[in-house]
Amino acid sequence: MAKQRLNRLNKPKKPTKVVVQQLGRKLPFLLLILAIAAVGYNLHRSNLFDPKISWIIDEKLNRSDAHYEQLIAPLLNNKYLINLAELKENIETEPWVASAEADRIFWNKIDIKLSAHIIAMRWQEKGYISTEGILFKPEVMVTSQTPLAVVDEDGALKFFKDYQLYQAILEPLVITKFERGQIDQLTIEPNVSIILGHLKQEHRLKDFVKAYDNLKKTSRKIQKRGIFDMRYAKGFALSYVPQ
Repeated sequence: MAKQRLNRLNKPKKPTKVVVQQLGRKLPFLLLILAIAAVGYNLHRSNLFDPKISWIIDEKLNRSDAHYEQLIAPLLNNKYLINLAELKENIETEPWVASAEADRIFWNKIDIKLSAHIIAMRWQEKGYISTEGILFKPEVMVTSQTPLAVVDEDGALKFFKDYQLYQAILEPLVITKFERGQIDQLTIEPNVSIILGHLKQEHRLKDFVKAYDNLKKTSRKIQKRGIFDMRYAKGFALSYVPQ
């Protein structure tokens, strides 16, 4: 063992010239790695690869690009891993935004198109139901002459579909108010109330159309204060709103 250690100690060292030559052969490779690292670092610090967002915003939204850019700013911090689904989800939290479409045109260029809700009904003076049956509650309300909807929030979509059905049956008469609690009740222009109950509403509404078409010619009072209770098995009850 002692002899082996002695042999290692006595092993001749490489001449300095050889060491320099070996380093010289490796130097270009090392310099290349350093150059690549420097370029990568500078590119990362530059704005060359920063995400570039192009906006197409429905004019009914009445908001600027800057408003929506602020919404998605936290999602753009990692410019190499931008999740388009998250961008869409964040923007659609805005009450007036019906849909957001995000498309990657180039790896750092993204087009975002925003569409606005179109009001179909007013919801209890607290919000609106859109033409897609979506209930939304914006902080800032706008003036609307659409029909008034009185319904629980959870039942808005089914309620809107029934409203469309009822309106189709009543054409050319126009619904101005639709209430749904334990029963369905409509108000149509100019001021006629129709009580449909909670069963056979479609059938009862068709019976109303036939009866109203005949009776409205006999008395103007019916059009101004008439209340049609259609819940009877045969026929209906007609009363009037007190003056």
